[in-house]
Amino acid sequence: MKKIIYSAAIVFMLAAAVSCKSTKTQAPTENEEAAVVDETLTDAEAADELDAAEDDAEETEKEDTQSAKDTYDLSSATPKDFTGWIKSSRKNVKESIGNIQIKIKSKIGSYTISALNEDGKPVSVLSKANEYVTNAFYLKTSKKIYNLVTDGNVHSAARRTSDGALIMYEIPSVAQMTVNFSCFASEKDKDADMIKVTASIKNVGTRTDEFAFKAVMDTVLGEAAAYHFYTFEDIPVKNEVLYRTLQNQKWFVSKNQNASMQFFFSGADCTEPLLVALANYSTLERKTWEPDMLSYRVFDTVLSYNNSAVCAVWKPVKLAPSESEKFIFYIALSGTAVPATGDKFIYSKENTETPEEEEKLIPQGVEVITGVPGVEGTPVTEITEKDPFVPSQTEKMSEDSGVDFYIKNMTKEHLTTEYIQSLLDRIAALEEDSSSLNKQELLQLNAELDAILTYLRQ
Repeated sequence: MKKIIYSAAIVFMLAAAVSCKSTKTQAPTENEEAAVVDETLTDAEAADELDAAEDDAEETEKEDTQSAKDTYDLSSATPKDFTGWIKSSRKNVKESIGNIQIKIKSKIGSYTISALNEDGKPVSVLSKANEYVTNAFYLKTSKKIYNLVTDGNVHSAARRTSDGALIMYEIPSVAQMTVNFSCFASEKDKDADMIKVTASIKNVGTRTDEFAFKAVMDTVLGEAAAYHFYTFEDIPVKNEVLYRTLQNQKWFVSKNQNASMQFFFSGADCTEPLLVALANYSTLERKTWEPDMLSYRVFDTVLSYNNSAVCAVWKPVKLAPSESEKFIFYIALSGTAVPATGDKFIYSKENTETPEEEEKLIPQGVEVITGVPGVEGTPVTEITEKDPFVPSQTEKMSEDSGVDFYIKNMTKEHLTTEYIQSLLDRIAALEEDSSSLNKQELLQLNAELDAILTYLRQ
């Protein structure tokens, strides 16, 4: 009897132990299942939550808003101090001034820009995809090309300023660079609608080196319109194009029915670039410093449809240790169907006064173009003649044939592919719009084109 009771007690104790172990393991299993459910949010939901969290953090963040200098001086800081400074300044920046909104990913140094509409809602003018990395600045030295957004050797940070925002980059022992977005109004009694972009490069190395600057901006407005870009004459840019002179192009426009954006690379105090390219983004993201473009290729490609961008490349400059250089361009915005009006500032009287010395300058050469403008796949070669332009017997031929554009009136700018293409685009636009056809202007444009081609044939 005692053995039976003893055996029953042992069985009961074993059963209790198993039950207790089962109870202890039950709660963690349920928690793990809940964690799995939480982790299975869709990518879209996760992105929305992350964006909302960032916006909340940006709204509550209070940073120093004093005006920053064009070049942030870190020359006295050790690498350790610089790392600490980066950590304390890596919060994302979201700044709205007037009709402009600038958002910066401080950790990687990327940015995007929006125009605010009448309801105060942002209308994107530059891409917001992939953490804005398609809007990037590049620096080229004698040894390497740096994408300042994606290169792991580049440290970056950002801060608000009294009139916009500032991105700071550092390549240790090579260069420091700042890009200052300064917002202001194009006209009196208006809200801020323009951005002055000032990129400053400082040589922090121990030797004199050559530095070149490039900006690529992934535009989005034209991707919801008939054409990606327009010239300042409102002529659509129908194909990829590279401009090596801006003598005949005052600005470029990206627009649709909701907003518009003007790019100014010349005029006022702009630092005119070596070249400006309007192309598919896939053409501009390649590793070559200058875009590898065929003449007048269509914007869309098999691998990248409806994705346009702007690229500007500035001339390289030699900088001794601690020397710096600035590059300036402007962007004007409108968040409505009313066009942006940045030209009213850029070409205001105070910005267009020309010194007498500049007016007396005479071009010393002529750019002769080979290749066939307007034919896809035709390479363009530019040759600069050293001898001054001298009218030949072709001038007499033009006058005798009744052409109302004499070769003696030509300058070297008339002989560039960009100028010839602008004539072709304008002629095509007039011929397409039969309701408002200006026959006199059409005849004049054709006469000018004939005179230029007559000279190039000789």
